[in-house]
Amino acid sequence: MFQRLSMQLPAWARSNHPHLRYELGSARPSTRRSRYFRGALAVIATILLFWFGVAIATNFFQNPPGQNLTEGMMAVVYWPTLALQVVMQMAVLALTVNLVTEQKRRLAWDNLRATEGGVALALRSRWATVYYRLRLILAAVLIVRLGLIFGILYDLTAFQGRYIDLLLNDVTPRVPPLVGALLLAFLMTAALLLPITSIGLIAAIGLFISVNIQQRVYSAMTQVIVSAIAALIVGGLIIGATQFIRGELAGVIQTDAAAWGLMGAFAAVGDWGLSFLHLGFYSEVWATIPYAILFGIALLVLALFQSVLTEWILALAIRRAERIG
Repeated sequence: MFQRLSMQLPAWARSNHPHLRYELGSARPSTRRSRYFRGALAVIATILLFWFGVAIATNFFQNPPGQNLTEGMMAVVYWPTLALQVVMQMAVLALTVNLVTEQKRRLAWDNLRATEGGVALALRSRWATVYYRLRLILAAVLIVRLGLIFGILYDLTAFQGRYIDLLLNDVTPRVPPLVGALLLAFLMTAALLLPITSIGLIAAIGLFISVNIQQRVYSAMTQVIVSAIAALIVGGLIIGATQFIRGELAGVIQTDAAAWGLMGAFAAVGDWGLSFLHLGFYSEVWATIPYAILFGIALLVLALFQSVLTEWILALAIRRAERIG
């Protein structure tokens, strides 16, 4: 199945492409001991993250994690998954922001420029490398989302399958249950796509920084600054969204448009739609903000827009890189 999927990718994005194999270091296979060591580290990290999630969800093992199965599952996996997403964003920048500097240090940049399409191939291969190198973290993030989606489907079977009818009672605008289910499906699709398109966009931005800031010290400073700003934005959006749902921002968020903007930014940038995969929380957003049921469509359009924007930034970075001496 994976081979069939890989055949749908461009040649430069396939793992058997020479340039991508070079980027991934396929010529230097790891030893069995190093593979075991990395596997052990992954298992330990998973256990620690799970323990961290359970500790927060249960107030350090004093209370049950939630009132029902899906609420408890969200409470346990939310903060570990969010931590993985932030780590992944920082790792994406670290993998891309020094491309030009590395190639010049290896004395390979002139050869790339002298080869027809060499610069474009180098940038696109490094962009694709991000997905290969971070595939385990990305897979964990997506598996958590799939588990929460199954939780939504399980919740919808409550009350003899009429649970969605009850959730839509206080929603503006009023929509029939079938339309509500369709909009919920859009949201679930968007929540699966956003991690993939978001890291692609961040990788393109990292490459754009790489071709415009070539001094290693300055690129490292830029990486730290961008990562810090991103972490602050994520933290600020999570705090703001949490306070808004609790009714603590009534004096600040006074219009429906401001509320829509805050929760939309929270879902799009803050946690990539993770919170909305808990039906209890998402239905509360529906009831609080008019037209919030359309967030699924908005986030799906955003994911598609990120793909287009990623290609545009990559093309811009390639044109700029081809003029670098």
